[in-house]
Amino acid sequence: MLIERELTESDLPLLALIDRSELVEECYRVENGELILYPARFDMRGWPEGEAAENARVLEKCWRSGGWLHGIFDGETLVAAVVVDNRVIHNQGLNMRQLKFLHISRAWRGQGLGGRLFALACEHGREVGAAALYVSATESRNTVEFYQRQGCRLLAQPDPELFALEPHDIHFYCRLD
Repeated sequence: MLIERELTESDLPLLALIDRSELVEECYRVENGELILYPARFDMRGWPEGEAAENARVLEKCWRSGGWLHGIFDGETLVAAVVVDNRVIHNQGLNMRQLKFLHISRAWRGQGLGGRLFALACEHGREVGAAALYVSATESRNTVEFYQRQGCRLLAQPDPELFALEPHDIHFYCRLD
């Protein structure tokens, strides 16, 4: 039976155990304000070197500054998680919060957990007064199209700081009204 709950500081190391492996065969890039699909083949196995440790530092800082972290567990195993940063981002005339992290373990994909966690993140955003969520999504087709199905739209002008961190990501926003 799956259990949903807010995550605590002691849960932070569990985020690195989410199996994010995926065979990617197509990706998107932005050209002249349009999403362009192109062939790309890579086998993502686990977390790239150093990324899990960096994520742990970033997410701990986010948690300490009032960020919202929520997870879904199968028994004691964290199988899916979402994080919304508390820092306000002003973009396109909107007060936004960043969707910092949304990952579903490979064995649990396709069961609606991502949509459920995204909906909870939107609900949290509304509760803290955000008009939109800012999403910096990896460029894989599955990820980009997931966010589009959730109602995310391409940002005309990505946040400069977030774009500098992830220039290959697809920068979206999702209105919360």
